[in-house]
Amino acid sequence: MNYRIETKDAFRIVGVSVPLEKEIEKNFAVIPSKWQEVSADGTLEKLIKMMDQEPMGVLGVSRCNGEEPWRYYIAVSTAKQAEGMEEYVVPAATWAVFPGTGTNQSIQELEQRIVTEWLPASGYEYADAPDLEVYLNPDPQNAKYEVWIPVTKKRGK
Repeated sequence: MNYRIETKDAFRIVGVSVPLEKEIEKNFAVIPSKWQEVSADGTLEKLIKMMDQEPMGVLGVSRCNGEEPWRYYIAVSTAKQAEGMEEYVVPAATWAVFPGTGTNQSIQELEQRIVTEWLPASGYEYADAPDLEVYLNPDPQNAKYEVWIPVTKKRGK
């Protein structure tokens, strides 16, 4: 699998979010309908105009940790203030970044392959930070995207 390792400082995102279920399958319905909603109501267009910091692209951010309720953000990285939008600071982390192209279905397949094929053999393990989907071009039928998985080197046994 093609990937690169990137270390980034914390960055602020602004956007909208939905709660995530611990039962992952339920999220496969909630998340696509939220994307449709923000596309139809003009929110996505507003977000794209606010984007002014790396990573450049529309972000899908899955915050799934032990302490806070799980949330999925549709957002952009920006220094601008946004009326009526939510804010979240993505913590500094090291990321394994996987490029991809295709449909929204293909990003889910890539995420599955990363977790089941790449991660177990990589010498890395999940770090405590959100997963990111970075949509570099928003065409739902021929999207260009990156999947960012937070990682830390596995400790020797």
